[in-house]
Amino acid sequence: MSEWEIPAGWAWVRLADVLGDPLFNGRSVRTTADGFPFLRLTALKRGGVDFSEQRNGAWTKDQAARFLVSDGDFLVSRANGSHDLIGAGALARHVPYPVAFPSTMIRVRSHPAVMIPEYLASIWESLLVRLQIEKAAHTTAHRAYTISHNALADIRIPLPPIAEQRRIVEKLENNLTRLDAGQCSLQHGLSLIPELRSAVRKTAISGRVPFTSTPAHWRWGNLGDVIARIETGRSLPRERRPAQENEWGVIKASAMTWGNFNNDEHKAVQAGTHIDPRHEIMQNDILVSRANTAVHVGASVLVGECRPQLLLSDKSLRLVPKEGIEKTWLIHVLSSPYVRKQISSMATGTLKSMRNITQQNLMRAQIPIPPREEQLIIGDAINDDLKRIDRLTEQIESLQFQSEHLRQSLLTRAFEGQLVRQDPADEPVSAHLTRIRAEWEAQGRRRQSMPRRPRRPKPSPSSPLAHTAIQLEFEL
Repeated sequence: MSEWEIPAGWAWVRLADVLGDPLFNGRSVRTTADGFPFLRLTALKRGGVDFSEQRNGAWTKDQAARFLVSDGDFLVSRANGSHDLIGAGALARHVPYPVAFPSTMIRVRSHPAVMIPEYLASIWESLLVRLQIEKAAHTTAHRAYTISHNALADIRIPLPPIAEQRRIVEKLENNLTRLDAGQCSLQHGLSLIPELRSAVRKTAISGRVPFTSTPAHWRWGNLGDVIARIETGRSLPRERRPAQENEWGVIKASAMTWGNFNNDEHKAVQAGTHIDPRHEIMQNDILVSRANTAVHVGASVLVGECRPQLLLSDKSLRLVPKEGIEKTWLIHVLSSPYVRKQISSMATGTLKSMRNITQQNLMRAQIPIPPREEQLIIGDAINDDLKRIDRLTEQIESLQFQSEHLRQSLLTRAFEGQLVRQDPADEPVSAHLTRIRAEWEAQGRRRQSMPRRPRRPKPSPSSPLAHTAIQLEFEL
């Protein structure tokens, strides 16, 4: 990691140089209904530890005593299934009641004479620290990501004097509070998008917004009245990898899960397999997921762009509409909450992870059927509305992206010494470090990230940054 020039009185330090206590792992404990509480990994939030995210463990308060969370503790994710979350940290503030931390977390306690916990929490959000964590993280046999004590201890950070740390934290908190409020509003807006899409699709069965009842000149029927036939693929021997350009591929269930056909979700058919060209997927096909989770079984898509040599699977259905039925209307009928609810209720299977809908049950789903000329109008209107929603989604996501870059720009300025003015009267960091080194020497302590573990007895013979910152304007 390259280190940039920092103001006079600052110092580049390793995390190990500023610890008040050695880095300390939590304990693995079995979950039980009425034991002593411990935090879940989801408790580590950007704004601090969320103490409502907890479970009860099969241990007593006395057994958990060494692992209790205290005000000012900084907890780091030691093991995580997500590369983006490994090493994420949160500061414990105002601990409401005794609670422990688990083996998937590491406790970091900075020395109060050299680093305040709030400064550690702030710099931990920066790209400077994040890039070091991602470089040091490694995967386990179970495909989880982990980071070691030694890797954490070696993370390098720029350290200002204690007094300046307090000024930096105060300035950051004032600005980040406003930024967080904006990000919260953006996330709330994004969470409403599925509901907005659902409301638009209701017009496929009502012809108006909001939904009240179907027009009098529409007739009621079922999907069998508008579908000429259903075609299905078959189970083919396949590779674990996607198909190459010159190979036949068979779609996965995930190709039909999220409302749009995903042309990239497929696996290669094994060489030498007999191919029935009638099962090849074409543009403008209506596909339905025959087998999927309880939420996604019966999900439908209208195929847009499609690579050649892509086949239906045994878990997918192709619906061929009758003459005079508009596909643009039919796809939105299939995606409407009214029809989706019927399909989910008719799906069978003992496991929520895999439910099935038969062709017979699918054809039984009841729908209101408008005249053909209205089908086209409704389908086009819904498509226009969904495109507007897509543009709105893109705008919100773009603002989220800019907001995050604004945060990183602000953090970068702070840790380059450009956010607040330096005060020549502040005692330099070197003096702080000298004092705590003297303290360690007086106590006979070794400066290391974790205490030594006792060696295991031998078994008897009979035993079986690069520094990266994105500069954006931020009015301070």
